[in-house]
Amino acid sequence: MKVGIVSPYAYPRPGGANSYIRESYQELRRLGHDVRIITAPWGDDPPAQDVIQIGQAIAVPYNGAIGRITLSLRLEWLVSRMLERERFDIIHHHEPLVPFLSMQILDSARCPNVATFHAFGGFSFSYWAGRVIGERYMRRLDARIAVSSAARHFISTYFPGDYRIIP
Repeated sequence: MKVGIVSPYAYPRPGGANSYIRESYQELRRLGHDVRIITAPWGDDPPAQDVIQIGQAIAVPYNGAIGRITLSLRLEWLVSRMLERERFDIIHHHEPLVPFLSMQILDSARCPNVATFHAFGGFSFSYWAGRVIGERYMRRLDARIAVSSAARHFISTYFPGDYRIIP
């Protein structure tokens, strides 16, 4: 099976979600799957094997940390081209509501989409304010995963639904 794993943060930059992505990538490869990690560029080095870099990484403070999100004026074109070339059987998004990479992929992908939610905390102004737009993308998910009960509680406060906990 050909699997795309989307990191909203510049991979392989250290962080909880990217550690989870790296471990998932390694296990899926061990099981014989063809896997690609889709992310923004990080640093000047060329991408590692099986890493597809799209757009630019822009530093943004969020939830007490600095995340690097993907941005490009040509994002729609870049994503469409990549999806045509790669022809994924399934795409696994991490934090799909972090602008803009997963959102563009969810708009364009014609395969099943799964998402894992990592974040938890108190009130999130961005989730609260973005509920209407976020719901558009949440409806495109075929399955939802949370890494903990705290993460499930946090995301379901803003986007109710069925979330399976997989640590």
